[in-house]
Amino acid sequence: MDLSEFKMDYFSLNGKVAIVTGGNSGIGQGYAVALAEAGADLFITAHSERNWQETRQLIEDKGKRVTFIAIDLTDETAPEKIVQACLKAYGKIDILVNNAGTIRRAPILEYSRKDWEEVLNVNLNAVYYLSQKAAQVMADQGSGKIINVTSMLSFQGGKNTVAYAA
Repeated sequence: MDLSEFKMDYFSLNGKVAIVTGGNSGIGQGYAVALAEAGADLFITAHSERNWQETRQLIEDKGKRVTFIAIDLTDETAPEKIVQACLKAYGKIDILVNNAGTIRRAPILEYSRKDWEEVLNVNLNAVYYLSQKAAQVMADQGSGKIINVTSMLSFQGGKNTVAYAA
């Protein structure tokens, strides 16, 4: 294939709407900005309002719209609230990036039930329930993509990060 014929339009996300969990900082912010650069409007969830102005500016500088919601992903009402708020703001959901996560470190013999449950509730249960709710919308639309972000520790394990590795 002649590279001069290669068109970036094949990768365009113009007109698409993406939800990014934990999209206000770090890797999540990077995903959100990259999606905006590709043409998507963003709906970002975060546990707090930290970095919202910075993230907003980065996305708006790409000419795209962004909406934020501060929410605890482990709240059983969170998936419905997120999906409904995104639909109200944009009318659809094309992409879900499950990026938010948490980690607790302790030796396995000292790892508490509380830490185990908190990590699994954010990193596993919240991902499943939000994906399920978004998939219902995507199925009705006839299209959509769900991207789950994970860590290398899911392959390697870790003696002080047992729940995170699980």
